Amino acid sequence: MPYDIPVLSESELTLRPHDEADIDPVLSRCVDPLTRRWTTVPLEYTREMAVEYVAAISVPQEKEISWALEAGGAYAGTLDLRFKGANSGDLGFVTAPEYRGKGLMSRAVGLAVAYALDDLGWDVVSWSANAGNVGSYKAVWRNGFPPPIAVPHFLPHRGKMVEGWVSSLAAEAPRKPSGSWAQWNDVAASLPQPSSPPLFTPTLRS
Repeated sequence: MPYDIPVLSESELTLRPHDEADIDPVLSRCVDPLTRRWTTVPLEYTREMAVEYVAAISVPQEKEISWALEAGGAYAGTLDLRFKGANSGDLGFVTAPEYRGKGLMSRAVGLAVAYALDDLGWDVVSWSANAGNVGSYKAVWRNGFPPPIAVPHFLPHRGKMVEGWVSSLAAEAPRKPSGSWAQWNDVAASLPQPSSPPLFTPTLRS
């Protein structure tokens, strides 16, 4: 049975279904260098791909909920909640370049985690990213996800299996940083170090 895409809001931030107005902002964030570095978005991303992508994720899907982040009436990113079986699922997200560093994705993760654990009744939500993606971990750390573990050869990335960071949050766990993890600088300094330099994607030339 397909999952509905509920509208979730907190102050000026809203999670909502994607619509046609998101096509060009999606294209813009897909050709952004940081998006290319940390995700598997096609390097030669076109507007036609953005049109197809938005059409596919703007309707209920069998095992996934895809939300557009809206801040002040504008598209600010995409967050996916993916059902993996055994009453659990994981998060995937990407922030539009102009909205990075504002804490919006941290708040969006909080809304999505609450929906998964409280409304859908999941037991656990997991997060993973290429090792070294500190910004991605910060968004989940603010919602109680414990320090990640590093797993070699864990995630596919442009034809290679690369090291990944993995963390999960159980339904009964606190959903905010606690104890010695209250200071982000200390947290960032304690994260596992990638065993190899982070991958950089090639620069495309027109």
